[in-house]
Amino acid sequence: MSSGTAASGAPLTDGRILRAERTRRLVVEALLDLVQEGELHPTAQQVSDRSAVSMRSIFRLFQDVDALHAAAIVAQIERVAHLFAAPEATGRVESRMSALVAQRTRLFETIAPVRRMAIRLAPRSRPIAAELARADLILRDHLAGLFAPELTALRPRERAEAIEALDALTSWETWERLRTAQRLEADQAARVVTATALGVLG
Repeated sequence: MSSGTAASGAPLTDGRILRAERTRRLVVEALLDLVQEGELHPTAQQVSDRSAVSMRSIFRLFQDVDALHAAAIVAQIERVAHLFAAPEATGRVESRMSALVAQRTRLFETIAPVRRMAIRLAPRSRPIAAELARADLILRDHLAGLFAPELTALRPRERAEAIEALDALTSWETWERLRTAQRLEADQAARVVTATALGVLG
């Protein structure tokens, strides 16, 4: 028996697990890179070519293409986790709103290609739908803390409606419409969101 191998075979097993995890990361990163570069519907063959991992190995690691996509969405959220950090809740309301919209601009511009893929796949993938919902909830939770002085001054019903309006106005869906359907530049879209969201708070 080799001196580097325990009777149970644990070192060999651990090595295989580590290699599988490295290969899995290569495949997921290849998919994300293809989408970020504008390939809206990357095929398994394209992912294989980019990652230098065989098709056979890919489908040993992932049950199917949907499982690969779900893993990619989780990895994407980890990639951009720093962009989800809430702005500081200090200064005048105009400063806080500008900071919020700047944060959303950086986030939405970065995630746009992968987010579009995730939205397309979410109806048939519970894991992807859950990750999208989790990301949206993080952004929604920023609002109550960031605009606490203005929101607490409102009556309960008005406060609830204001949070709903702010959530909608500063959402990915609004940003995507401004940037694609209305074809605004990012700075124009940011000004529109800032002005309309400030209007909610009076």
